[in-house]
Amino acid sequence: MAADDILAVIPFYKNERQLKTCLEHLQKQTRPVTPFVHDNSVNNLGFTRAINLGLRQAIRAGHKYVVALNQDVYLAPEAMAGLEDFLEQTPRCAIAGIKQRSSQNPDVIVHAGCSMAYPTGLHVSGLASQGVGTMSARMPWVNGAFLAARIEALLDFGVMDESMFLFGSDSDWCYTARARNWEVWYCAQAECIHEMGTSQHPTVESTEHFHRDMAYWRDKWLGSELFRRLNVEFGIGSINFG
Repeated sequence: MAADDILAVIPFYKNERQLKTCLEHLQKQTRPVTPFVHDNSVNNLGFTRAINLGLRQAIRAGHKYVVALNQDVYLAPEAMAGLEDFLEQTPRCAIAGIKQRSSQNPDVIVHAGCSMAYPTGLHVSGLASQGVGTMSARMPWVNGAFLAARIEALLDFGVMDESMFLFGSDSDWCYTARARNWEVWYCAQAECIHEMGTSQHPTVESTEHFHRDMAYWRDKWLGSELFRRLNVEFGIGSINFG
């Protein structure tokens, strides 16, 4: 593994077909990518801690950038090259998301950035044929199905908050970055297909994690002047404690 490679962190869970497809798409990238897979099927650390294992590895190895992606995210061949070019041209971007197309209908953009983060996350979505997702833009946050991070920025504001096991650590991380005067962007020039197969059927266990994680998120952010200011920047109004 070369330090100039981009480390791709995958928190794998149970679906071997998805992981195989994800890795095949990483191998086809026009820019070198090194996968880092943690098997949550064997040792379930949760999403956040599994991602942090890879983030810390990227820091130790001296990488400039690191990405984290779900096993059901399949990158277009030029995605990593386009993303790296974007990051090089946007030096205050600490965390970036990319265009996510639906596996059932590629014209449907399921993620082109996010707006509200609590009580549930709201995604910019719609039809590519109607112009959704064509322009890169600063965002309040981007979702954890695919995140790119600048190591220089991580050394400033840290890795993800492991008090959230499965949910909310993506938006929390983005808010933390912005609180330290870094930027979060949606990058339109990199894209993927998102099968959305790991979380679309909630279980009792995942529902419990959601409520526990988001209660922590609420207690950490809501009611603070900092949170209000970070929301006002993007025209997001007051949020009820719920």
